[in-house]
Amino acid sequence: MTPNLHHVGIIMPSEEEAAEFIARMGYEVDYRGRVEKWQVLCIFLRCCGPTAIELVIPWGGPLAKFNQGFGGVHHYAIEVPDLVSTQAGLTGQGVRFIEDRPLKGAGNFLCNFIDPVFTRGVMIEYIQVLG
Repeated sequence: MTPNLHHVGIIMPSEEEAAEFIARMGYEVDYRGRVEKWQVLCIFLRCCGPTAIELVIPWGGPLAKFNQGFGGVHHYAIEVPDLVSTQAGLTGQGVRFIEDRPLKGAGNFLCNFIDPVFTRGVMIEYIQVLG
């Protein structure tokens, strides 16, 4: 199976700015979720066929200072059928991930990011949609 682009993550400085962006672009909110460990609210938008845009709004933690607090494009997420085996395969090639094990994401999925040291600074998230 060829992996699909699941979403593109954009950090927004505030919920107000996210709401303005959504209204200006004419997008529709699909769902919202939080990832406590990373201190973020995530708003997934329907807008680009099967690929979503995820607005990431930090309330603290390191993402609050992303791009000097202005936000911007942060990552792209690739959907795989089995995140544990994908992570194991890449780890076997010497690639490190940010977390030792996949975490529950802001939606109905598990996720983990490749350490950007291994991708020339590009943030790549792998996700596995659950049931």
